[in-house]
Amino acid sequence: MKSRALLAAAFVLSHIALVAPFVPLANILPAGLGALAISSMSLSLILAARWRLIDRLTGGPDKSYGLHRYLGFFALFGTLGHWALASSVGSGVLPSLAESGEDVGTIAAFGLIGMTAAALARALPYHIWKMSHMLMGPVFLLAVYHTFFVASPLALGAVPWVVLAVMSGLGGIAWVQTLMRKRSPTRLMTVEKINSFSGGIDVTLRSSSALPAFHAGQFATLAKNEAGAEAHPFTIAGGDAHTRRFVIRAAGDWTKTLVSSAQPGTQLRVGRGEGRFLPQTTAKRRQQLWVAGGVGITPFLAALETMTPDDKAPVTLIYCIRSEDSAGALKDIETHANRLPQLDLIVLSADSGDTLTTERLSSILTGIPKSAHAYLCGPEGLKTLVTEAWEITGMTGRIHSERFDFRGAYGLSDLMTIGERLVKWGQNVAFKVGRNANAPAGS
Repeated sequence: MKSRALLAAAFVLSHIALVAPFVPLANILPAGLGALAISSMSLSLILAARWRLIDRLTGGPDKSYGLHRYLGFFALFGTLGHWALASSVGSGVLPSLAESGEDVGTIAAFGLIGMTAAALARALPYHIWKMSHMLMGPVFLLAVYHTFFVASPLALGAVPWVVLAVMSGLGGIAWVQTLMRKRSPTRLMTVEKINSFSGGIDVTLRSSSALPAFHAGQFATLAKNEAGAEAHPFTIAGGDAHTRRFVIRAAGDWTKTLVSSAQPGTQLRVGRGEGRFLPQTTAKRRQQLWVAGGVGITPFLAALETMTPDDKAPVTLIYCIRSEDSAGALKDIETHANRLPQLDLIVLSADSGDTLTTERLSSILTGIPKSAHAYLCGPEGLKTLVTEAWEITGMTGRIHSERFDFRGAYGLSDLMTIGERLVKWGQNVAFKVGRNANAPAGS
């Protein structure tokens, strides 16, 4: 958390430092916040374009989506701050357009506020949320117009002006490419086998032609065989040259419909394997801790399928489930545990009161080298627990995880949780202030 706060502060301050030598003192903060807004919007569009180099640099598509979300907050913060503090200075690049540049900036600010509100509302249907995101391009173009034609203290050709021009150009190219981009190639596959468990399905699909290879831990998109159908990501649980296996829990409207309607013969469009969440499975692997919650077992199920028995670095797999009935792949995991001597399987079932706690995980970690890597796939609460135990025990290895809540919206329960945390934080601050105020002088 502290490292994220430091990175966020550095990102904001870098924009203020960029403009500081080129504008009057009174204009440094509003100009810096304006630069923050336009560069954040540009970077957000670049991430949305899914350039492969950018995906590799960020650590995979899920990390790109997470960064895209944070950049949206930076863009909004910069826009609101700039809007509140900025005033017309100078004549602008084209004085005749300066007034319109100011009006256009106001429209862009309102547009960004509306888009952010739509992005954060979980109650908004997915297709409407997706359509609202397509407005980012026009809002961005309005912001670019404002940046370069409003009366501004930045001189034409100054270093910040050039940097923002390059960023804006890349953002515009990325947006056009996104509009023109064809959908990722998919294959039409047919449900061959389906097993139901409490709250979900374990489904295997078959293709009539050979499929592109995938790596254990990657995900693929599933969509109905309809024009314009929504595509949703699911981790690949296994498969070969002609099949793909998925373990899917009914968590939202789309998955509930799929779970209730899928049957042998159902046709779905399946995307290629993507992502960089890749547990080590070869004999050259280092010692690892794998932690799965519910259907988060899927990347590890695919990984175990590729492993052969050996006496190399051990792998500890902690599988957290609600009950045996809700664990779709439990029998397969237990079969792999019996087959692979290098695998140490720990199954924790909540219905029997056997849950993973920070203390219990810390105890398990005492038997694992400090340099071991952890791979996590499950709810955010599980990831937080593992991270806390990792820090408590002084582990130095990297923690790998994926984020599948690409939308990152908030529902009523999320807002209530945030409100409770803010109230608790306020109470703690008030308590400390009151304690200091009542402390005897000189104490």
